[in-house]
Amino acid sequence: MNSSIQKNKIRNIYAGLTLLLIAANCGGGGGSNMSGLALLFQSGSGYTDFLKYSGENLILPTLQSLKDDTAALSTAANTYAGSPDASTNLTALRAAWIQARVSLKKVETFYFGPASLPSSASYYTKLDGFEKGSSTRPLWTNVNQVILNPGSNPCATGTIDVSALSICAFKYKGFEALEMLIFDNDGDPATSTSLSAINTANTGNARRMAYLQALAGLIAQDAATLYTTWSPTGGNFVKSFIAGTGTYFRSPAESFDTYIQSVGNLSVQMEELKLGTPACLSNSCTTAASPTSNAFSTEAIYSKNGYSDLYYNLLGIEWAYLGNPADTEIHSISTLIQAQNPSLDTDIQNAITALKNSLNSKVTGSADLFGDINSDGGAVNGTNVTTYVKPVWLLAATLKGLLTVDAFSALGVPNLPSANDGD
Repeated sequence: MNSSIQKNKIRNIYAGLTLLLIAANCGGGGGSNMSGLALLFQSGSGYTDFLKYSGENLILPTLQSLKDDTAALSTAANTYAGSPDASTNLTALRAAWIQARVSLKKVETFYFGPASLPSSASYYTKLDGFEKGSSTRPLWTNVNQVILNPGSNPCATGTIDVSALSICAFKYKGFEALEMLIFDNDGDPATSTSLSAINTANTGNARRMAYLQALAGLIAQDAATLYTTWSPTGGNFVKSFIAGTGTYFRSPAESFDTYIQSVGNLSVQMEELKLGTPACLSNSCTTAASPTSNAFSTEAIYSKNGYSDLYYNLLGIEWAYLGNPADTEIHSISTLIQAQNPSLDTDIQNAITALKNSLNSKVTGSADLFGDINSDGGAVNGTNVTTYVKPVWLLAATLKGLLTVDAFSALGVPNLPSANDGD
C-alpha cells in the first residue's frame, strides 16, 4: 500500500476518535482513572496495539541489530588478538566497534526495563555507562589499573577473561573501555595516535591484549542477554511491556508512559548532557567548556565519534517516533500526535529533520565534537563552540522542548525528572 495512503488511513482512524479525547478533557497515559487517551485507546487501536507494535516492530529489531553487531565486534577482537596486524586486523576491529556503536546509540532510545533495573541486569550501564555519570563511566585510570594489575586492583587480578571481567564494576568495562585500547595508546585523547603505536601498546602487554578480547566478548555477551531477556523465546519481557504487567509495569498505561518518556529522555540527554554541559552552553554550566572534565564529558573522545553518536541517537528517536516506514500498518507516537494536533506532529518531524541534516553534515565532513570544544581551551562561548557546536545544540534544544513539553502534554505523559538524575 502507498505509504501516504496508509498514513492518511491511520490518521483518519485516530482523528475520528479524537472527539472522545476532547470530551474527556483530561490527561493521558499515566492516570489511574479513565483518561481521555485511555478512552481513545479503548475505542480504537488501544494500548495493546500501540505497545505491541512498538515492542515487536521497533524495540526487538533494534536489540537484534545490537546483538548481531556486537557478536561481529567480538569476532573481530579475537581475530586481531590472534593476528595483531595494525593496518588490517586492528583497522577491521575499529570498524566493527564503530558499527556496533551505531546499534548501541539507536538502542539507547529504549532505556528501560532490563536496561535500567538497579541490579546486575542493568545491561545498558554495563555496555555504556554514560547516563549514570562519572561513577560508572570508564576512565583511563580505571582501564590502566586493570592493565598494570597493581596489588590494589579490585578487578580481574588474575587471568583476564569474560568470566573474570563480568563481575567487575561498570567503570572497568563496556564500549568506552574497549575504545581506549583500540583508538589510543596512552589515555590522552588530545593527542593523535597512530595505528602502529596502538598496535605496539597492545602487543607489548599480554594483559592489555587479553583485556581487549575480554571486553569485546563481554559486550557481545551482555548484548545477547539483553536481547534474550526481551525476546518471546527467552525472558519475554516484551510480553510484560505489551500487557503492562510484571514487576516493572503496573498497567498498560504505565508501559505507554515509560515508552514515551524514554524517547523524550534521550532528547534531554542529547541536548543537556552530551552537548550543553561539555560545551558549557546549558544553564547548568557556569564554569568552563571541557569535553573531558565535566561530570558528563562528550562521548567517544578517543575515537572522535561524538557527532556520529548523536546522529544515531537521533535516528533511534526518529525510529521510535515515526515507526518503521516499511511496515504496512504503523501505530506510532506520530499517529497519536497527528490525531490531536497535526501541526505539532509536523513541527516535531521538521525538528528531527533539521537536527538530522545538521548532524549528518558533521559526520560526513568528519567533524570532531571533542576537538570543537577542546580547541577553545575552556573558554565559555569560545569561537569554535559558538561556530560549530552551538547551532547543533540549539536544534537539539528545539526538539527536546517539542518532545518533552508539547508531546508529553498532548499525550498526558508525566514530566521527566531532572536530567542530572541519570534516569
